[in-house]
Amino acid sequence: MDSVTLTFDQGTYEYIVDKAIEFKLGARGLRSIVEAIMIDAMFTLPSEEKKKLHVTREYATHQLENSDLHHLRVA
Repeated sequence: MDSVTLTFDQGTYEYIVDKAIEFKLGARGLRSIVEAIMIDAMFTLPSEEKKKLHVTREYATHQLENSDLHHLRVA
């Protein structure tokens, strides 16, 4: 996401960590959670005029609930 300014609310960080703990995931799991939250933006923002994205806890929750992340578990 070149040339896109990305910011997160503090509550978003806490939400991501809470989900990693809930799913019993490590560092790779954290990456999977962030990717699930950001996947739509990663594909749409580069082609849009909008070059800023502020990720709120509500946005993260919505994106995660609509992802396949619930399949993640520790092997």
